[in-house]
Amino acid sequence: MKNVLIVDDDLGFQRLLGISLKKYQQDFEIILSNNGEEAIGVLNRKPVDLIITDLQMPKIDGLTLLAYINDAFPKTPCVIMTAHSTPDIEKQFSQTGQLLLKKPFTINKLVEAIQNALTPKSADGMLKGISVANFLQMIALEQKTCLLEITAPNQDKGFFYIEQGEVFDAAFQGLGGEEAAYALIAVEGASIRFTNIPANKKVKKRIQSSLMGLIMEAMTRKDESTVGNT
Repeated sequence: MKNVLIVDDDLGFQRLLGISLKKYQQDFEIILSNNGEEAIGVLNRKPVDLIITDLQMPKIDGLTLLAYINDAFPKTPCVIMTAHSTPDIEKQFSQTGQLLLKKPFTINKLVEAIQNALTPKSADGMLKGISVANFLQMIALEQKTCLLEITAPNQDKGFFYIEQGEVFDAAFQGLGGEEAAYALIAVEGASIRFTNIPANKKVKKRIQSSLMGLIMEAMTRKDESTVGNT
């Protein structure tokens, strides 16, 4: 039996899911959590095959939960629920193997997402954590202000300074501004942590490009580097 963890603080929505998904109980079991803190407890107590989470929640929000999952359970697929999305962002997520469900959605749409995520994938199609680009897009959707710490597999650390969802600056491997952002976005298998920007730190805006512009340029450079190495 597959376990599907759904994390949302809307109790009415949870009751609706409990009733509507009961007929699929032979295919998968639904586990409901009110927030990220409860969800982490579930993940550490029992195996979970799929996580579906909202982003705005009390205690531990969806972004912090996803950062934890990305580090502790990187091969567990995730579906993100949000009331704020755009076709461009949904396309970018799908290209990296992630799925966004824009609220409101139908139960049939949710079931389709669950069934697709639980379908066995080839080794090449296996999810390998949420990309840095996807995290940046979710932060933009939620208009979050934070210091986003990126740790590469070789333990090199970099930072994004983000105010109300807008990337102000970045630092990585001696680089700053947009050059650092391009390098960080291209990092695969990163560990990600959110902290508050220190109150005494004044962040100068050194990045003028839009988030989508940063992501597209980073991916173009990465592709060109791969071709060149080949």
